[in-house]
Amino acid sequence: MKLEKLSNIALYASIGLGVVCFALFFLVDYSNMDFDGVHVSPALTDLVLILLYALLVVTTGLTVWSLVRGAMVNSGNTGPNPTGIASGKVTLCTWGSVIAALVIGLIAGLGEEDFTTVSGKTTAGGMVTVVDMFLWAIYILAFVTIVAVIVSMSGYLTKSATPKE
Repeated sequence: MKLEKLSNIALYASIGLGVVCFALFFLVDYSNMDFDGVHVSPALTDLVLILLYALLVVTTGLTVWSLVRGAMVNSGNTGPNPTGIASGKVTLCTWGSVIAALVIGLIAGLGEEDFTTVSGKTTAGGMVTVVDMFLWAIYILAFVTIVAVIVSMSGYLTKSATPKE
């Protein structure tokens, strides 16, 4: 089986699994009231959390595998990149945007107060700041990803990279 076909199957399977899990989350006993009668406690919250943890584990594993495989494949290459993709610049931009998003998120979340739930559990202000930092980073990186996909779909970079005759 070709790698591209396997990749497409994995993509569609993960999208389908996500849609099914979130549909079940919202459709099955979503209005289950919490002990205080005010807050909603959906019945299938654990299902969504398990899905997200599983996706995190799979993504982390694939990232490590990809890094190791890329290092092994490219360990003997000293010549020019045959694909024409400036992989060094792409890597630098990727890591730079992740670090910048985390720093912006950290700055935006500094000074958060301790958070106390209705049940009396208290979360330290530092942990609230960390959660806010990651939320800001996710928003920023999602926006950057959407812009990158739109630019990529437009074909602008492909047209400008082709040599003019």
